[in-house]
Amino acid sequence: MDNQNKEENNFWIAYADLMAGLLFVFILLIGAIVVKYVLTQSDLQEIKKNLNKQEQHLKRSEEELKNKEDIVFKLSKELSKTSDAINLINQQKAELEANITNYQQLSKELNSTLDSKDKQILILLGQLEKKDEEFQNLKQDFEEAKIKVQNLNFIKENLSKQLQSKLDSNITINEKTGAIILPAEILFDRDSYILKNEVKSNLKKILNEYFNAILNDPSILNNIENIIIEGHSDSDGSYIYNLDLSQKRAYEVMSFIYTFNKDPRLQKLLMASGRSFSDPIIKNGIEDKELSRRIEIKFSIKNDNALKEVEKFFEYK
Repeated sequence: MDNQNKEENNFWIAYADLMAGLLFVFILLIGAIVVKYVLTQSDLQEIKKNLNKQEQHLKRSEEELKNKEDIVFKLSKELSKTSDAINLINQQKAELEANITNYQQLSKELNSTLDSKDKQILILLGQLEKKDEEFQNLKQDFEEAKIKVQNLNFIKENLSKQLQSKLDSNITINEKTGAIILPAEILFDRDSYILKNEVKSNLKKILNEYFNAILNDPSILNNIENIIIEGHSDSDGSYIYNLDLSQKRAYEVMSFIYTFNKDPRLQKLLMASGRSFSDPIIKNGIEDKELSRRIEIKFSIKNDNALKEVEKFFEYK
């Protein structure tokens, strides 16, 4: 009984020791947990501070990154522009190189052309010198031809003066043309080509003196090629009508001459033509119709040789 009580007491003592040990462990565990908690809170505060710092740093980094992205974007745009500019420059460079190539080619061609042109210029200069020489010769020949033509005019004037000296003072001839001018009103009625009977005697006398002065003087006769009877009218009426009338009047005078002069020398010289109103007499800028209606009897000089030389000269040039 005593042993049983002793064992129960030992059990409870052992149990109390166990419980005390467990309580101590528990207290240690609680203490450890508290300490761990305190330490953990301290570490969390530090971690939180560090996290805040990192968050701020991250924000700054984000801002910097954003700024850098903006800078990169701007740089990208600038780079794009630069790339376009470089492409344009390259294109311009290519065009410039092509232009330089073309210029070089053109330069070669131009030099070749200039060489050819220089040769042509030398040839042209030679031709110009030759033409100048020909011009000088032409000028000299022209002066000679001019002198010959003037001499022909002098011959005609001299013949006219000689002829005038042999005629009656009542018969006047033009010194430059050697022509006798007979008013149509004296010879013909208005619009008629039949010679008036009352003028035939006086006309025969005038014409005989004129023809005899020519035919009987070899110095005059030998220089005359033709004696021309020209009929002229005024501008009243049509040109064809007046041409017909002036032609018939010239033929009428020619026919009248053949009635009293049969000299074959004269027949070889005589010619007749109508001029209508193509050569009117002008006074003060106005046609003198009365003077325009006329018969002219004039001569042309024998200028065959001289004219042939002049024609030969102009044909050759």
